[in-house]
Amino acid sequence: MPEEYLDIIDENNNLTGAKKLRSEVHAKGYWHRTVHIYFFRFQNKEIEVLVHLRAKTKDLHPNCWDTRFGGHLKSGENIEMAVVGEIKEEVGLKINLSDLIKGPIRKRDNYPNNEFTHVYFYNFDRDLTELKFEDAEVQEIKWMKETSIVKNLTDNPNDWSDSLDGFKSVIKVLKNLG
Repeated sequence: MPEEYLDIIDENNNLTGAKKLRSEVHAKGYWHRTVHIYFFRFQNKEIEVLVHLRAKTKDLHPNCWDTRFGGHLKSGENIEMAVVGEIKEEVGLKINLSDLIKGPIRKRDNYPNNEFTHVYFYNFDRDLTELKFEDAEVQEIKWMKETSIVKNLTDNPNDWSDSLDGFKSVIKVLKNLG
């Protein structure tokens, strides 16, 4: 698959009109946009999040657990196109934007991976067999209680692509939904 181009933004999330190859964006710390989608459900009044083990071949955080699905906005793509497209690409579900709960926009000033992440939530309480992983980006999926994820992020941070603080901010939003 050919390498994708990403639109470059400034540190205030405004398009600059420039576009660069993804590898160059990450190598040189250009600001860019991403989307993250958290699949969640409430079980016995507890929040569970669908986590997945990333493929060994991923360029960022290979063979690590992740609490979100998502990706980079390709050049010319808007947020709405990206979030629906990433869900279709990563888990094989065709959904409408109205099925999602819009979350915050997070500024991640983490050179060289400087990005504005548009966060969405999807209340998924169906059978996991409905999810299709055709692109080999995911090795395994499972539901985990929010408390177990926090413990794992605390005890084994190198096994996860998430940060403890980042995940806690997501849980805070989810608790307000419940």
